[in-house]
Amino acid sequence: MLTAAGLDPSVEVLLARHGLAGLPEEPFPHDGWSGAGLTLLQRGAERYVLKRDALARDWIARATLDVALREAWVAAAGTRLGGRLVAPHLGAAHDGAGVALLMPDLSDRLFAWGRPIDPDTLGRLLTALVAFHAHPPALELPWCPLRERLLLLARPAAERYAAEGLPVGTRFLAGWDAFDRLAARPARAVVERLSSDPSPLLAALDLRPATLLHGDLKLANLGFLSDGRLAAIDWQMILRGPVAVELGWFLVSNAADLPVEPAEVLAQYGALAGRDGEDWRTEEDLAILVGLLLRGWRKGLDAEAGARYPSGVTAADDLAWWCDRASGAADRCLA
Repeated sequence: MLTAAGLDPSVEVLLARHGLAGLPEEPFPHDGWSGAGLTLLQRGAERYVLKRDALARDWIARATLDVALREAWVAAAGTRLGGRLVAPHLGAAHDGAGVALLMPDLSDRLFAWGRPIDPDTLGRLLTALVAFHAHPPALELPWCPLRERLLLLARPAAERYAAEGLPVGTRFLAGWDAFDRLAARPARAVVERLSSDPSPLLAALDLRPATLLHGDLKLANLGFLSDGRLAAIDWQMILRGPVAVELGWFLVSNAADLPVEPAEVLAQYGALAGRDGEDWRTEEDLAILVGLLLRGWRKGLDAEAGARYPSGVTAADDLAWWCDRASGAADRCLA
């Protein structure tokens, strides 16, 4: 396993360095599904989270070839990451065959699952993301490979997870079955094609300007600090690529919490970034293709359940919109 420079030699040393030696570790309930473990340490009114991860316990790490456990590198980078999107790590340490990361408990700052945000908050989020993408710090990390990121939740990957006995595999397959029942045939063909061979999408993305991407911008991973800066946890899929990759995932992973439709989110980001015209329409097209490839399974489940999103659009109509846009985007962008 590759390891980042700057890691403490042990968890004990890491905790001692922050005055937390000898404190008991308490269970810390969380919604994460990668397999990483979290515990809570308390010192008076101060609360800290210790995240333990290893290749053997983390299916996302294995699927994204994360032999270096790249979030530890982010923790070691510290302030060199820049302040436009704060990584709250206080440090990291070797922990047997894995790593441990220490951070303050941001539970009262992170957005909660199932609590839709308002338009003003969305505007603040997009403003912070535009600044983050526009001013990437100079870092050298073991980046998450784009191919593996795009295929992380695709049907072939879900079949492998199910064969390994991972519950997520069964969940994803049920979603893809629902997608195949409800999605328009041209969009199903696009997703099936890219799930088997993402080369055309990778080639199209390779033509776009690349920047630093967080890689997993679920709202539950984000929150505003008391000083107004935007903090983000779960950096294990940090990568370099066009903003279309970040925006595609942002749209589909937060569909149940965004106050406006996907087209409006893309338009707001483009306006804030000063991007428009044919160039920006291409970026939007690629974001749609990325999003549907990554999470068409969930759109299938939502549509079959008769869900309605905070924007007022039903999940069925949303799926139809994504299918129509993806079909057109494939004609315009994919060789």
